Amino acid sequence: MKARVIIATAIGVVASVAAGVGTYGLVNLGDCEATGSCRISFGVVMVALIGGAAVAAIAIAAGGGLRLAGVLVIALAGGAIAAAVSGNRLGWLLGGIFLLVGSGILAAAVHTRRVTRQAAARMRAAFAGTQQTLTGPGRPATGTVLSVSDTGTTVNDDPLAMLRLRVEPADGSAAFEAVATRLVSRLAAPRPGDRFVVEYDPADPTRLAVREALPAEPKRP
Repeated sequence: MKARVIIATAIGVVASVAAGVGTYGLVNLGDCEATGSCRISFGVVMVALIGGAAVAAIAIAAGGGLRLAGVLVIALAGGAIAAAVSGNRLGWLLGGIFLLVGSGILAAAVHTRRVTRQAAARMRAAFAGTQQTLTGPGRPATGTVLSVSDTGTTVNDDPLAMLRLRVEPADGSAAFEAVATRLVSRLAAPRPGDRFVVEYDPADPTRLAVREALPAEPKRP
């Protein structure tokens, strides 16, 4: 975890607690003013509530993310529920609302983190599957698809397919078979018999790059 995220999270948690204390004071303020037993003023309560929430919001934007937003709302819920326990029924209503909202935000944060990790794993898998691909120029050839298999990896909803190719070098040297991975469209996935422009490394023919598709060969009469 980056230092910026750690610092933002720590500041955000402290600010969230301050906002929760401000919520507790605000909920109880009406009762204590009626009895003249208030220990803190309205101004102090609002500074704790609004100031804490504002600092927490800045920390969320600085890297705390949705999880810190959930912590803030749950801290507000804690302050309201604490006021309810002390005898103010309004606190139960506010605390319940804040608690539901905070739980929803935390659930969204967990889901977003899981989806992000899955996307990162797919990208790593895609890179792992293509890291043996020729990246620079190579010898030209024609590659005819012999078979297509799904690797189970998708990137931006496009599957990463494994193509077994019969590679025929343009210089007339002996043909050979090789395997390559390529992102393909779900709507126009390669099929056996399809041809592609291929470039390969003469020092290691297993390292090749599949370029653009070639038009289908005309059927013989």
